[in-house]
Amino acid sequence: MSSKPLIANEVLAFIIHAIDYMDEVSIVQICRSAYKEEEVCSAKLMLYKSLGQLEQMPSRRRDGGDKSLQDIISLLKRTDPDDVPEFVAKDLHKLPPVTFDHVDVTRLLKDITCLKASLEDMKSKMEASQVTINDLRGEVTLLRNVISVSGSADKRNVNTRRGAQNASIISFESANSSASPVADIADDAPRPAAAAVSTPAAEPSVGTSTPKRAYAAVAATNKPAVTQTKRAKGEKQCRGKPQPPSIPKKDTCNKDGFIQVERKKKKPACRNQCGTAEPTILMRPAVPTTQLYVSRLHHTTTVEQVVEYVRSKTNWTLRVERLESRHNTNFKSFMVRAPIQHVDIFLKEEFWPKGVVYRKFRGRIRDTTQRNTMPTLRVH
Repeated sequence: MSSKPLIANEVLAFIIHAIDYMDEVSIVQICRSAYKEEEVCSAKLMLYKSLGQLEQMPSRRRDGGDKSLQDIISLLKRTDPDDVPEFVAKDLHKLPPVTFDHVDVTRLLKDITCLKASLEDMKSKMEASQVTINDLRGEVTLLRNVISVSGSADKRNVNTRRGAQNASIISFESANSSASPVADIADDAPRPAAAAVSTPAAEPSVGTSTPKRAYAAVAATNKPAVTQTKRAKGEKQCRGKPQPPSIPKKDTCNKDGFIQVERKKKKPACRNQCGTAEPTILMRPAVPTTQLYVSRLHHTTTVEQVVEYVRSKTNWTLRVERLESRHNTNFKSFMVRAPIQHVDIFLKEEFWPKGVVYRKFRGRIRDTTQRNTMPTLRVH
């Protein structure tokens, strides 16, 4: 049961009840013919006072109650229904009847037409779904019958010595497309040559699934009978003579009677080689370098000054490039190419002056035609 207090007001009780299924024009028309202007104004004052919005209530003078009714309806529409008090009718004879004159017949006909169209659409969709379900049921029944028939026929071609009787029915029916008695020669006694040529098994029906290993079995059985006969004889000989526990070689059987295939890695046509002679002034290797980002330098700092500062610290002449900023700044930034072997020296705090920002360079250097760049210098 609701814990809200009950407030007796017939106007508000009727409007709250009718606002869910009637339009605003019909409500205003009924209330205008059933209630007086004083009753409507008192109901409006009571509603705003109960909701704590008395200061926001618009003042209406000599409007016949229409504006006040519109204010009540708009306030109820924008207020949460849980926050609206419970208004009840003390005198039931004051509640106006809703007759056919207050109903918009055109709107009712339109709603009925929309409902009929929705029902027809739903009916057509249900019929299409039922047809699809019946088709799927027929396909499932057909597949079950095919699997049961092919599964019983495939058991004759199963080699039970290796546990093939535990294989799934799908593998049997997929491998049944080209099964022949030649596959059993490796385990059974020798048979006459005429027995190797036999009528192939029935083709599998359309719709059966064929996994990857079933494709491998089909490809193996589709090879010429002579090749399979030679391989079967080789496997039988390997089983008769157990091999010593050593690394299997190419085209040799292991203790289980299988041939291990080894792939040779292709060597590259040419490989890089490194010289061992002492470097000279005419021919010397390049020193690998890494890029460092140095910023927050005074706007008067030049590339030559950065090179001179690094030379005074390390006795090395390094390549320095100025970085152009996309924004207007009051400082300059540079990129220093430091040798990788000694990059730890440049990443120490005591190497750079106080206030200078440094780190490893990230990103790419902008390709500008007028870049202030020092010529490439040798690292001592």
